[in-house]
Amino acid sequence: MIIKRMDSKQEEIGELEKLLKDKPTPYQRFLIERELKAMMSGVSGEKDSAYYIDFYFRNSKNWAVIHDLRLEHKGQVAQIDHLLINRFFDMYVLESKNYSYKLKINPEGEFHIYYSKEYVGIPSPIEQNKRHIYLLDLFLKSHNILPKRIVISLRPRFKNFILVSPKAIIMRPLEKKFDTSSVIKADTLRTKIDQEVEKWHPLVDLGTISKICSSATLAETARRLAAFHKPLRLNFRAKFGLPVYKDKE
Repeated sequence: MIIKRMDSKQEEIGELEKLLKDKPTPYQRFLIERELKAMMSGVSGEKDSAYYIDFYFRNSKNWAVIHDLRLEHKGQVAQIDHLLINRFFDMYVLESKNYSYKLKINPEGEFHIYYSKEYVGIPSPIEQNKRHIYLLDLFLKSHNILPKRIVISLRPRFKNFILVSPKAIIMRPLEKKFDTSSVIKADTLRTKIDQEVEKWHPLVDLGTISKICSSATLAETARRLAAFHKPLRLNFRAKFGLPVYKDKE
């Protein structure tokens, strides 16, 4: 079941396109065009991932889907692209990356993308998502969002996955050097989740059985969490140093 869909970025895209017509300096134009390109690329990647997620999970009563969740907690922010929650309160925190071409991960866990005929280093999306999960965990505890069993709040199990374009070529190190199993193509997410479920044995993990909740409780909990979403409002004129025009009286 879909609890929250993606926020529209059309207003922000329209504002950036308008700024390009406002006679920016060459450097300002470069910054605005870069921002616009990154935003449109991010939207495209998130839409592609959302399609595969919604295809399998939108009609399921066993899963709650939250797209584009931004949480603020004590001065820190977690921007979660997609969150999947099941009735055992396994939380799949999914980070979309629109890597459409070559992605290389070295044995040290460093990420590189192929750009302008060379590989360029980029921040690790795995570590980025770990920070999101850390903050999400603190947020859930702080706001007592999860249901209780005998006055004790249930503890979720977090799953960290990075979704990349199905067209991407991923070059990975040997697993014993660095585990990249959390970096997957977006169209394989359902298969990956099914594989994890197959590994689970109810007689081994009795604690997980005790956590199972009803579909109604799952939906209510997911809606409570989604209600804390705080969309980011950017002042692009201030960001790029453009003048602010006041309406004439």
